[in-house]
Amino acid sequence: MLASSPGKTPISLLQEYGTRIGRTPGYDLLKAEGQAHQPNFTFRVTVGDVSCT
Repeated sequence: MLASSPGKTPISLLQEYGTRIGRTPGYDLLKAEGQAHQPNFTFRVTVGDVSCT
């Protein structure tokens, strides 16, 4: 899927997929850590009944 869509990020591909199947992805911020100039974020994304971190 990524190879056929150069220039698109995984997030934009997921949004497009969710739109195609009629289920918009939901994002939940689980953790924000690190220094202010270089933060690291952990999100959970849910599309329908499937959730991934």
